[in-house]
Amino acid sequence: MSLFNIFNKNNKRKEQNQQMIEPPDIPTFPVSINMEENRKYIKETFHYTEDLIEKKLTTQSGKTLYLIYFDSSTDKKKLESSVFNRIYELKKDQSLDRAFEELDSVKLFVLSDGIDELLAGKSLLLIQDTGYCYAVGTTELIQREISEPENEKVIRGNHDGFIEHLSTNIQLVREIINHPSLVVRYNTIGEVTKTKTAILYMEGRCDPQVIEEVQRRLSKIKVDKMITPGIIEEYLEDNIYSMFPQFISTERADRSAINLIDGRIIVLVDGDPTALLLPITFFSFFQSGDDYNTRWLAGNFYRMIRVISFLLAVTLPGVYISVITFHYEIIPFGMTFVIKDAVEHIPYPPLLEAFFMELTLELIREAGIRLPAPIGQTIGIVGGLVIGDAVVNAGFVSSIMIIVVALTAIASFVVPIHEMSVAIRILRFPVMIMAALLGFVGIVFCLTIYLIHLCKLTSIGQPYFYPFAPFSFKGLLNRFIRIPHTIEIKDSEKDNQNKKSSSS
Repeated sequence: MSLFNIFNKNNKRKEQNQQMIEPPDIPTFPVSINMEENRKYIKETFHYTEDLIEKKLTTQSGKTLYLIYFDSSTDKKKLESSVFNRIYELKKDQSLDRAFEELDSVKLFVLSDGIDELLAGKSLLLIQDTGYCYAVGTTELIQREISEPENEKVIRGNHDGFIEHLSTNIQLVREIINHPSLVVRYNTIGEVTKTKTAILYMEGRCDPQVIEEVQRRLSKIKVDKMITPGIIEEYLEDNIYSMFPQFISTERADRSAINLIDGRIIVLVDGDPTALLLPITFFSFFQSGDDYNTRWLAGNFYRMIRVISFLLAVTLPGVYISVITFHYEIIPFGMTFVIKDAVEHIPYPPLLEAFFMELTLELIREAGIRLPAPIGQTIGIVGGLVIGDAVVNAGFVSSIMIIVVALTAIASFVVPIHEMSVAIRILRFPVMIMAALLGFVGIVFCLTIYLIHLCKLTSIGQPYFYPFAPFSFKGLLNRFIRIPHTIEIKDSEKDNQNKKSSSS
């Protein structure tokens, strides 16, 4: 009972802490004619933070102005050329309002609206004896260079990748799709962060019901912080308990543009270089930009290699456990003694052996990601070669298991989308357990459950296992097989959508 009370006290403390960090709502405050009240309101709203700069200016006509801005997010050169020089060069007979209306500025009558403008990097100009102020565009843009994403490299084709600036990312897409049907809709998500998001789609190609559903789900997101698209992804998913990813995350501008043309929606978040593609099908994860830049036969060959690698990565450890545990009679006669010599001195069953090696591989992989690149390579060499050789010589793991785990790891990296690679790493563990319990029957049972789940799964209401469930031959040619660019296969669904949009 006392332990229960301790937990209750801890929970109450956590709730109190959460209530303490909740920011208060900003009250509406119209711009006052009294300059001091305006200045006090702004300073109190920002709790007298020290990076809020206030400068007093006087025009030649004798009017007093106060320029307020954040030192950390304001472009000083732009501030000097746009505001200071403009005010100092203003003559007595010239109108101050006319001078600022010609600049990148917005006239505000409610000072609380100017709080958001200040947070966006703009400067507020308070004018003596007036019931309004100006928000002047002096935002300092911090951008890194546009480069190819490290985890989505291609041999041929576009090498532009998204960066952490929303407008730049939209510009990259518009450079590829120069068409008036490309539509951008903005949203603001996050009670505290107020993160700007954008959904992009092509009018006439995208299903209007899907657009409406995505906007409805986005409008229902009520969170304090919106920093990555991963948060949006969980709110948009049809089944949050599925092990399969239901959207594709990409940093490639060309991949996003191709999917837009195919009738999909992309979601961009300001401050993150990742775009979310939706709705997608299971076979979208096995497509790469190189498929469309090589000859169609080679493109299909490598696409099939990726599908086979998926099956290999999910089932190979389970097949090894089944063969060693239940079905050793299927081992060819010439290999019987080799395998027997390798596994007979291992002190525990194949399932534990496989779990030990798979978890060790995950440890090495996670350590390699977190460490700096030069040290990460060292960890890979030490983990892969030294530890692998040591455990075999010590008799903890058979040499065949090392080969199986290595092949499984290589196969899981062939899939070009990271989310599916992560799913593969998780999907193989139930297969291994069922293989240890029932052999090949267990593997078939587990794969059947996966297949049923894939057939039932949807992405924004669209069938996930399309074009196999429901089966569509034209969809198979469009989505699964890479046909030559000179052959056009019309998709009946797109035709129907185009007819609907044109009739409406």
